[in-house]
Amino acid sequence: MLNSFISEMRLLRNGIRTMYGDTGAAAGRIRHEHLSAVLRLTPMAMVANMGNASLILWSFKDSLTPGLFSWWAVMMTLASLSLLSWFRFRNRSSTKVSCRAIRRSTLHAGVLALAWGCLPVVWFADAGHSQQVAITALFTGMMGAGAFVLGALPLASMAYVAVFAASALWALARAGEPQFIAFALLVLLYAFMVLVGGISYWRKATALILARNEAVRHEQMLAVVLQDFEQRATDALWEIDTEGRLQQPSARLAKLLHTAPDTLRGLSLVPWLEQHTLSGSGDLAQALAKGVPFHNVAVVIEQGGQQCHLALQGKPLFDELGQHSGWRGVVSDRTAIEQAQQLLQRQAHTDSLTQLANRLSLHAAIEQQLRVKPHSGALLLLDLDHFKTINDSLGHSVGDTLLTCVAERLLQHAPPHSLVARLGGDEFAILLHHNDTGADTTEAQALASRLVTALSRPYQIKERRLRVGASVGIALIDGEVTHVDELLVRADIALYDAKAHGRGRAAEYTHALRERTRRRAEVEEGLRQAVRRDELSLHWQPKVDLSTWKITGTEALLRWESPQLGKVSPGEFIPVAEQEGMMDLIGLWALRHACECARNQLKGVRVAVNVSPVQLADPEFVSLVQSVLESTGLPADRLELEITESVFIEDTEAALKQLHALHALGIHVALDDFGTGYSSLSYLCRFPFSTLKIDRSFVQEAMERPEALAVVQHIAQLARSLKMRTVCEGVETPEQLAMVIGAGIDEAQGYLLSAPKPLEFFNSFTEDWNTQQAPLEYLPE
Repeated sequence: MLNSFISEMRLLRNGIRTMYGDTGAAAGRIRHEHLSAVLRLTPMAMVANMGNASLILWSFKDSLTPGLFSWWAVMMTLASLSLLSWFRFRNRSSTKVSCRAIRRSTLHAGVLALAWGCLPVVWFADAGHSQQVAITALFTGMMGAGAFVLGALPLASMAYVAVFAASALWALARAGEPQFIAFALLVLLYAFMVLVGGISYWRKATALILARNEAVRHEQMLAVVLQDFEQRATDALWEIDTEGRLQQPSARLAKLLHTAPDTLRGLSLVPWLEQHTLSGSGDLAQALAKGVPFHNVAVVIEQGGQQCHLALQGKPLFDELGQHSGWRGVVSDRTAIEQAQQLLQRQAHTDSLTQLANRLSLHAAIEQQLRVKPHSGALLLLDLDHFKTINDSLGHSVGDTLLTCVAERLLQHAPPHSLVARLGGDEFAILLHHNDTGADTTEAQALASRLVTALSRPYQIKERRLRVGASVGIALIDGEVTHVDELLVRADIALYDAKAHGRGRAAEYTHALRERTRRRAEVEEGLRQAVRRDELSLHWQPKVDLSTWKITGTEALLRWESPQLGKVSPGEFIPVAEQEGMMDLIGLWALRHACECARNQLKGVRVAVNVSPVQLADPEFVSLVQSVLESTGLPADRLELEITESVFIEDTEAALKQLHALHALGIHVALDDFGTGYSSLSYLCRFPFSTLKIDRSFVQEAMERPEALAVVQHIAQLARSLKMRTVCEGVETPEQLAMVIGAGIDEAQGYLLSAPKPLEFFNSFTEDWNTQQAPLEYLPE
């Protein structure tokens, strides 16, 4: 209870402080309301003051003194001045009152109370009984009436009551009568009650003013909203009677329905809509028939060749007897919204560059095909060959134009009812629809062949004549595919196979191809962990000097035995390592391990290590090789790096720079698979290779074709002229060995001489071999 009282006192204090000290506009308006309430009663209050003062003067007519008459004159003057002030204030148009004006009103109330207070203080004690009764009655009445009139000004009311109470108590004390003690207590209680009543009135009046101001603000806001609605809204009100006839149609409604207001008046709404709508009139009729409120009933009308999308909502009307009297509601123009949604829908399903269907549209079309005809159709994925080179070298604008031209050619060659889509970048897709599965393969393969041919023809873009190729992957919808992603994966597997086998061709998905892809993924995953798990090893295959029959060198061949996959062929995992960017790590491991073995276990022989194009393209490769030689302590002249002509394809000058830097370190460089490329002889003129390794294909063909044998012989003569040694790979039969010796080759390598061996077997094999003589049966006659 005490806390509640303290809280109320704080609220009272804050309210009074706001009223008498807040200079804000809102507080000024509240002060204006309160002061206006006081001033409305001022004329009557002042007349009452003048009448009461005159009544007091009359009651003292028998003992009238100059002092009392002077008091009466002062009261008349104060009342008259108050009336004059009221008269001047009433014509003011201001809606705000300052704090100073409120304090001045409080001062006026206090002065008036002091003037009345002089009456009991000066004349009550000496007055007669009838005169004391008159003073007491009028004085208590004036206290209550004044507090009521000044209730809207709390400090003025408090000052007025306080002065009246103090004057009454002073007069009673001055009279010196014991019975007046009880009267004094009554005066105090009466003053307190009057004061509480005045404060309560002020608080309620303030709350009422605030509520009224808020209501006015809301009314003004609503007026603005309604005015804005009338001027700019896309909605209109509609009303029909029980017969469905429009009542008081507005101009806005007529505009939405594309007709004149006079035409709509008394018109049956539903029949009219049935004649002029493309859809939705039946839905509206059903909604009206149910007799319950409805929302968002869509109606599309067509007037003058224009479509207008409307949305209706309504609720039933009832008269004072509860009988149904019609409908009233709102019709909204959703034409702009529908058009925007249609545009967004088109943009969401269309490639912005080529205007073909995009990936989202393709997904939806495949999903529908799998649902409606799960046993027919095909998906072709197309990827442009060498597009990135054109895009990077000539700029994105040329690349975008080229993609647009490709899209046009795809549309020209695609069947009429197929879907052509761009999936992103230079990847496109065509979804074919068929009636029977038997025709799927033939038609898809024929279309893929036509597309490869069409897309490989030159493109004339401005002054440039550009060429790109295309690879195509085909996946049939054969009843086994149940999900969109599965079909896309199949087509992607086929596309990868087409690109892996030379590009510019088409490949069709098969289960064997899926198995190869799965196997490749397993190899890739396992290979990423192979170095860390120490699963890689080196096997060694000797090179035999055919003139001395001694082992003078050996080639380090990479081997991998996986705990999950078992022994994996180098022909399987090395291409994966090169394509997936793992050759740098694996190649560095092979180089370091080979140099360590050569330094510690392989005494007196030169070690050859294969280097991939990816490794040689690394600007830090020469530094890495030098670091390996320094850390292992292997002399540079005991290391031979074998490269293929493919290292020169991307950047010939950079590759030659790397090779010269290796040669400057004293490292031997061998050109592997010599004769299988396009520019072998030009490379010989630009770099001093130490060895030319003749590919096994020449060795095999030389046994059957004299032309191939002549090539081997001329390679041997060329190498001797350039002071290079020659090595024939793949020597597997005595006849091949005899041919190689007869052609003048320096060294031979192959399974006839020795299969690749682990290091522990290679050393013992070398010791035994070097004690043997060359078998006569291998020598030419």
